[in-house]
Amino acid sequence: MKNFLFASFVFLTIQTGYTQMESSSFTSTGRGGATTFATDYQAIGINPANLGWEYKFDGKKVAFGLTEMAYSLHSEALSKDDLRNSFREMINGNGDKFTYNEKIEAAENFAQTGLAFNADFGSFGIAYMDEKLGGIGFRINDKIQFYSMLGPTASDLFFKGRTSNYFDLLTYVDTTGLTNDTTIIANNGNLSADSAGNVISGQASIPLNFSELFANSQISMSWTREYNLSYGRKLVGLDSTFMLYGGVGVKFVQGLALLDMESDGNTLTAFSAASPVFGIDYGTAANTNPSAITTPNNGFMPDPVGKGWGFDIGFNAVIKNKLKIGFSVTNIGSITWDGNVYSAKDTLLFDTENEGLNSYNVVNQLGDLVGDEGVFSWNGLASKKVNLPTMFRAGASLRFNDKIELGCDLLLPTNTVPGSLEGAMFGFGADITPVRWLNLSGGFVTGGNYDFQIPLGITLISKNGSYEMGVASRDAITFFTQNGPTLSLSMGFMRFRF
Repeated sequence: MKNFLFASFVFLTIQTGYTQMESSSFTSTGRGGATTFATDYQAIGINPANLGWEYKFDGKKVAFGLTEMAYSLHSEALSKDDLRNSFREMINGNGDKFTYNEKIEAAENFAQTGLAFNADFGSFGIAYMDEKLGGIGFRINDKIQFYSMLGPTASDLFFKGRTSNYFDLLTYVDTTGLTNDTTIIANNGNLSADSAGNVISGQASIPLNFSELFANSQISMSWTREYNLSYGRKLVGLDSTFMLYGGVGVKFVQGLALLDMESDGNTLTAFSAASPVFGIDYGTAANTNPSAITTPNNGFMPDPVGKGWGFDIGFNAVIKNKLKIGFSVTNIGSITWDGNVYSAKDTLLFDTENEGLNSYNVVNQLGDLVGDEGVFSWNGLASKKVNLPTMFRAGASLRFNDKIELGCDLLLPTNTVPGSLEGAMFGFGADITPVRWLNLSGGFVTGGNYDFQIPLGITLISKNGSYEMGVASRDAITFFTQNGPTLSLSMGFMRFRF
């Protein structure tokens, strides 16, 4: 069920950082900027003040969309083919398991290198605009965000498990005799693949605390669903000279999964909460956990294990109908996780029977990280309050004529929580409409959780804006290089105005 659910969701979303750039709006993905470009319901979660803008298509007051989707997968360590295989495994829930030599290679590749995965699915959006009343919109959006940066020892433990170099003693099954007796052997770091297959546990004669083992490591994952109601309107000004708009949004947020682990070498911080749909076995820790969920998932989609509220606020100015300047603060609020909530204990790691990760698809092996047979030792919690990834964004764009508009975006994270950008993100982009039925977009983006990117997009427009469809990529570079790529696709085929 876990793999089928995640596969279905990711297949539909055919995007910790890029989702905050333009959400799942396919019309913005290929541009590199959204703060002063996004309109109607696509402005929800970006800048609610944009809802106050009149639609550029005459006579259209309602915008409506279904199943807008995007994903990004980026790694500094993997080739494009490895990324594609990993994404394929996320979809079908299986794949070839690592050989022992591939485990060793993976442990080396991921030491001090980042991995980021984002999926964003806008299942429903609608907005109504009236010149006097302003614009009001509602949107339902799912976000999955994963980011990891592992220190050398952490990477070795995660991928090699019980055969990690940290364990100097190994419990070994001797298959040369008739009784398959076990014996203790020294781990000299040069195990053959056959010998590694006979190891059933690893022990450390000089154990270290988790905080030391996971020094300079970070793993964050979140899956949330937002129900956002936003309103924007013109505050003051004349159409021909200067107009000031303002907007607010309120969102109800459901939490479906959370993993937040970080260590500076002295202090370990690690929390986990996951819907029962993931089927994670927490072992004896669940027996005393006041938030443990013992019943199975009730439906096709995951049962939430957290809930909270968030707010967005934004402003923009339009000067002589050409220059737009805007800024917003989004995701002000928090989620209280109250189902299957666990906190890792910073204790000594003596031994483990865990075999380590068997592929690059970390998301589908979540139970191997946080379950009873995983690396960590857990305590149950009644609840855990976590702030939403609050974001400040500023942007500007200049409209030269009906065919060309250029703009830029700056995104600054204001806190460090699952889903936050790792640093500031800057983007520059352009919209070009050579004919009424075609819009082309492009630009560049740098910062956040990703390297330098060149987004591209194409949108087809019919019947004076009554219908739009399009596809985009956050990085065209991936089509021409093998190293350090980003796999990305955004699409939408059901966007209407009337």
